[in-house]
Amino acid sequence: MEKVCPITKTLNYLSKKWTLLILRELHNNGTKRFNELIREMENISPRTLSKRLKELEKLELVSKKRFNETPPRVEYSLTNKGKELIKCFKHLDIWVKKFDVK
Repeated sequence: MEKVCPITKTLNYLSKKWTLLILRELHNNGTKRFNELIREMENISPRTLSKRLKELEKLELVSKKRFNETPPRVEYSLTNKGKELIKCFKHLDIWVKKFDVK
C-alpha cells in the first residue's frame, strides 16, 4: 500500500477551486451565512459552495452552527484549526515576498 505524504494530501484539499477564497472570506470577515458567502464570492455556484463547505467541515477547518429558528439560520466560521492554518498562509506570504516568487 502506497503512503501519501500528509502535506500533499492537505495541499490537494486546499488547491480545489474556491477553497482558499472561502477560508480567506471567513478569516477577513468572520462568521458568515451561506447567502452572504454567495454574495461576497461572486461567480461561485451554490452547489460548489455547499460542497466546499462540507469538505472544510470534514477537515475541521470550518464550523457550521445551526439555529433552531424559522426560517432556519446557519452560520459558518473558522475553527481554531482553521485559524492556525491561516497563520501558515501568512508565513508563506512572507516567504513569497522575501524570495520574490512570481
